[in-house]
Amino acid sequence: MDSQLAEKSGDLELLRNFAQHGDRAALGALFSRHAGPAYRFALRLCGRPADAEDVLQTAFLEVFRHAAQFRGESSVKSWILGFVLNASRSRAREESRRRARQERAAAGAEPSFSASPADPEEADRVREALEGLPEHYRSPVWLHYGEGLSPVEVASVLNLPAETVRKQLSRGIDRLREALLPYGAATGVVGILAALGVETVPPAVAAALGSLAPGAVPAATAVIKAGFASKIAATAVAAIAIASTAGFLFWGMRTDNGRPPDFAEIERRVREWQPTPEERRFDEIGWAPNLREALRLSRSNGRPVFLLTQSGRINLGRSDGGSQFLRSRALSDSRTISVLNGCFVPVYLSNADFEDSGTGSIEERKLLNAIRAEAREAKLPTGMDCLFLLDPDNRRVCDTFDLGKATPEALMAWLESHRKSQAGPVLVTPSSQSMPPLAPTGSLILHLTSRYLDAEGRVEEKRPDFHEVPGEDWTWLSPRELKTLVPPAGQMTEVDPDIAGRLLTHFHPSDMSIGVDPNRRNRLEAAVLRATRYSSTYVRIDGRLRMSRSFTQVEKTPELPVIASLKGYLELDPDGLRIRSLRIITEQATYGTHRFGVAVRSVP
Repeated sequence: MDSQLAEKSGDLELLRNFAQHGDRAALGALFSRHAGPAYRFALRLCGRPADAEDVLQTAFLEVFRHAAQFRGESSVKSWILGFVLNASRSRAREESRRRARQERAAAGAEPSFSASPADPEEADRVREALEGLPEHYRSPVWLHYGEGLSPVEVASVLNLPAETVRKQLSRGIDRLREALLPYGAATGVVGILAALGVETVPPAVAAALGSLAPGAVPAATAVIKAGFASKIAATAVAAIAIASTAGFLFWGMRTDNGRPPDFAEIERRVREWQPTPEERRFDEIGWAPNLREALRLSRSNGRPVFLLTQSGRINLGRSDGGSQFLRSRALSDSRTISVLNGCFVPVYLSNADFEDSGTGSIEERKLLNAIRAEAREAKLPTGMDCLFLLDPDNRRVCDTFDLGKATPEALMAWLESHRKSQAGPVLVTPSSQSMPPLAPTGSLILHLTSRYLDAEGRVEEKRPDFHEVPGEDWTWLSPRELKTLVPPAGQMTEVDPDIAGRLLTHFHPSDMSIGVDPNRRNRLEAAVLRATRYSSTYVRIDGRLRMSRSFTQVEKTPELPVIASLKGYLELDPDGLRIRSLRIITEQATYGTHRFGVAVRSVP
């Protein structure tokens, strides 16, 4: 235990010496120390030595770039292995697993081993069974049993809750034992796993990493062979040149106005995660602005009021399952939209506005309370989430409908049975129901979109309840707050925690959420944003979030962890003084076991 503590302390000192003083010997020692575990982990994820070498190159370059941002939330080793995981996942997205397996078969490449840790046949079977596990089992099993990381350290590498990792370890080992049971190797699988960690970094790669020692770079790069070793050596030479001459700060300050390397990716994600026209068909309905105006239009035009009451914000996709079901299906049906616009006066109300702390007016509260009382007196189905039809002549409730039963066909039949006239013109011009807030002059208005993602990080194609429409939020940053996001040339600053918390508290998936912190459901544990001046016209934004929150607005549900890392950029005017745009996306984000993504964009 003492040796492990000493090693962790030594790692931190090496990293700090490089980040703060540009000590290239410290960087070389750190890379050499962790090259073996990083290479083996990459090999477990990729399967081929050549792929593992490329992943290692990418991961260590990211370590170099992010060295100044390490704050000690985990061990340096697990932090480095996190970059290996990210690099391997990026590579896997570029080529399918089937193609990778075909290439492995065609090349006949197999890892080379420096020793035979167990019976060769048994070791091969365990290795093959390990490679056959899904990644969400393979990664934690290898890191824990093969590299000796604790479950907490594994959780840090994988950006998952420790309890999730423990479950994955248990289930992963069970799967391995099932696969190995026919061969009689099941009982010794843990011991064999521990003995499998013998693959060594290829000598040329080790030489490239070792060349980071003082004075060794030019000589080493002159003799290192082409391929991965020469690539990483060249990267190291360039990196050390920056570190030794200009003072190391993240990517360093660029003198040109070039865009950050992942600018296009961030822009693409922001576009992909915006609500689609089909998801915004709710906006095609001519909704009255409030209940009072709906009643006035109803009487003057002889059309019943179609009143939708719901918990959450249905216009923002922040509502319960019944409301999302209604919005994504019945209220996106062309027939329903046509009938509502031509024969009724539609209006929707959020229950949150009629709570003690809500913004609903006294008159609106009285009207809604009277409507609910009438429905109960008439023994009509009612509740917090309900559809009401109000007679145009006397404003009385003539019928109600349960949101959960409002399929397109059922709702159409209900509306047709209560229409009072032939279809006429829409009474309220349809408009976007997701609108920016009022903000002080000079503020930057921000629109946030949240989506559930599938296992590959893409927008879900098949969406269960609560996942059917993206969640939206609006916020803004004042001119004073914006100044904290633009550091001087060549510097990195940490954004005021209050500003970071106010923005990041919105980073959660679509659920029934009202306001910044409804019912104090968001318990922020870590909300960090850092701004790095990348060039005269671009500022890099990086951050992380850890937060606990319950799912529903009304009933108390168990809290689940929100864990997210994010990146983005500010684009400045040519003079470098005024912000033109802001874009931020989550790189990885989970809510319990659910994957999700959040995109932030500034709106002119």
